[in-house]
Amino acid sequence: MHKHVRLIAVAVAVTASLTAAAPLASAAAQPRHTLQTTASAATADTETVTLTANELAQIRLVAAEFQEETAPGTAAPEYTTYSGKGDVAKKIVSMLKKSPKLFKSAIGKAKEGKGAFDGWMGKQNILVRGAYWAAGGYAQSEVIDYLASLTN
Repeated sequence: MHKHVRLIAVAVAVTASLTAAAPLASAAAQPRHTLQTTASAATADTETVTLTANELAQIRLVAAEFQEETAPGTAAPEYTTYSGKGDVAKKIVSMLKKSPKLFKSAIGKAKEGKGAFDGWMGKQNILVRGAYWAAGGYAQSEVIDYLASLTN
């Protein structure tokens, strides 16, 4: 289980790095006034929450912590049971809270149920989406249950 989570975390980190590098390579060829200052998974969909540069930077920090805590041989003693229980769900919720729009949208989708939430999550930024899918079923259920219990 841990090995699977680690592999997913590494895949998410590599994908995020490549995703972040691609716009930079093409940015030099674009006029300065057309550069995009926000990040989103898809632009034509109304369910996709657009993140500001600051929100994205904060989410990257949480994603890096998540990856570091699940990496082989680097887990701190308090994360030795980091396998899909409450700590993982708390980390995902803290990541969602970095963007008020993302958090509010997540609450609304959680109230609609797991299918709606999973569909919505599939349209979000790769860092958020990757951490959520790497968390596993039990933690995902905890995230959805917690968010559904909140009022937005």
